[in-house]
Amino acid sequence: MTVNPDKSVGVSWTTTSSLGTLTQNVSSLFTPGYAIHSSSNFTKQSSAVVQTTTIQYQLPPPSVGIFKSISLSDTQMGLTGSGSLTITTNVPTSTITATFSTSPTQVKANVTSQLYFSQSFFGGTFLANQTIFQKNWTSTFGNTAWTDKIANQIQNATKHYVTVKAFNGTLSSIDSTQATVSIGFVAVPSQPGTDFVTVLDNILTPFGRTGLDPIFRSALNLQTGETVNLNYNGSTYLLTLQSTTTYVSDLDAQVNKLKTQYLQPLLAAFPAGTAPASLVFLNATSITISQMSTTSDLDVSAGTSSTSLKGLLLKPPTVGSNTNFTIPGLFQTLGKTPTPGVNFTLIGGSDSTNQVKIVVPTDIPQPSSTTSNSATWTNLQDASTLSAVEFQLQPVQNSFLAFLVSPAGIAIEAIVAIAIVAAVVLYMAKRRATKTRRPMTSGPTSTASPGTGPTPPTP
Repeated sequence: MTVNPDKSVGVSWTTTSSLGTLTQNVSSLFTPGYAIHSSSNFTKQSSAVVQTTTIQYQLPPPSVGIFKSISLSDTQMGLTGSGSLTITTNVPTSTITATFSTSPTQVKANVTSQLYFSQSFFGGTFLANQTIFQKNWTSTFGNTAWTDKIANQIQNATKHYVTVKAFNGTLSSIDSTQATVSIGFVAVPSQPGTDFVTVLDNILTPFGRTGLDPIFRSALNLQTGETVNLNYNGSTYLLTLQSTTTYVSDLDAQVNKLKTQYLQPLLAAFPAGTAPASLVFLNATSITISQMSTTSDLDVSAGTSSTSLKGLLLKPPTVGSNTNFTIPGLFQTLGKTPTPGVNFTLIGGSDSTNQVKIVVPTDIPQPSSTTSNSATWTNLQDASTLSAVEFQLQPVQNSFLAFLVSPAGIAIEAIVAIAIVAAVVLYMAKRRATKTRRPMTSGPTSTASPGTGPTPPTP
């Protein structure tokens, strides 16, 4: 964590962990090199904040390469969008094409496919031959009882706030080599005049999540557009998902507004003075995400996982003055971590004028190592023990302010001050001398006669 002179705190982390027994259970299913990598970056532009996300699945070579390619494209704006999915198999070549669209009040999808049979290639599956395919089709998509059962399961899972208006399949043609089929699906909110945001709020109500409808709508309004693309390369076994999401230009301010909107009702539910300290701290802390970036890597065959984050900025409440303060709420909120703990580093940030010095009191855990502007605790298990760490502002050594308060700067200031005073004294003395000196002229002069009035003119 980097504590800056303006009391903001930059957060970054890296983690590496072992999957443990999970690796032993699934390692036989994956060949070496199987991995999942993801990255996400926020970029602040003049008129928007743009998030770019990439997820790559490096799949193991299959024993039978069924899929030749998979491609998906999707464009969304809030609850409104449309897209298409195309899947192509290897010999015998079959193509599956799906189109879908969403709106606040309807989800619709249509799938069409021409499937080829092959006993040698698809043996043991529903594509082995015409007889097996037709038997499977008749008991599933060709059976109204089965499609109604699936529709009812969807409606039950959504507490009947969603109605499936259509779910059916059509076998357009079939012979000994191929079958052409189509499947349609349409779902809408059950209650008239409602949309899927209301549906989500109603579904969460039994779990104590009431009144989230306006928060959901505000969150959707932060997004001004999104594009998603997915591609699978059958020769490299690499599946890549890329998305670009555009948000409003004042994303940080709007996110903090949503945070307050969500936390305030939670805090109000507690009697005065009894709300959890971490909840109070989060409510009082502003966050900046518009320059955040994250990465994640999972190697299933090796059984390791790693993540990283940087660019997250917090503005937490502090205790003390602007030049000497502590941040107890931050460390108390971080709390305890499981054994063996974490390696925790505090860094003193700087700007053009000041730098932050980290001061660790003697009565709290001492850092394992330090530098001129950092302190590191190895295997720290309870961050709250660092609540008394002080952050002191000091002038940057090469800054103009640091020079002015240095011995050399003070000496030069004294010399300059003396020179200025001397110049002022000489200037004043010169002015007095000028006022008392009579002007010298080359022409005749006249002297005023004694008396109260001027000398009368000569006739």
